[in-house]
Amino acid sequence: MMMLQAKSADVDDLHARRISAVENLLRQDLSTIESIEDTIEIIDVEMGKDPEYLTVGKIPLERVHKLLSKLDSIRRSKERGPVVLESDNDLSHKFMGQVESIFKNLPKPLEWQSFLMNDLNILTDIPLTVQKESAKHDLNTAQIKVLARAFAIFRYSIISEFMSLATFLLPFSERL
Repeated sequence: MMMLQAKSADVDDLHARRISAVENLLRQDLSTIESIEDTIEIIDVEMGKDPEYLTVGKIPLERVHKLLSKLDSIRRSKERGPVVLESDNDLSHKFMGQVESIFKNLPKPLEWQSFLMNDLNILTDIPLTVQKESAKHDLNTAQIKVLARAFAIFRYSIISEFMSLATFLLPFSERL
């Protein structure tokens, strides 16, 4: 009989979500899509302690994307010049330290700007069909982006073919 060591803990739902996401991130066979989803989950759990953050969107992906995009926009505004809206400055002071701390303490630390620019857009900009196939075939970020471009070209090509056929058949349909 094999013995497994286990720890039992009494935790709330948020803590359980975080533990689950962290354990998942430490798996060896984690796909790129799963890794991004788990990172979003950890960020959402940590930021979800603030009621203002929870009003930003309905689902974790939406909330994390909006927050990181806003913080990046504020950061770029500050780099361009000293004029930043007071409300944006307040938002930056309120959330920037938390976001940087969360990313620094991830099981596999990364920069939040890199996550926003290179990873998060895979779940926000790439069609679900491509995401599912990517997870099934364990594609990395670069491969997912290439597949998404190929999918878009293929879809455009199909639509163009259909429109050409429709334009060709239009005079015949008028005879009916």
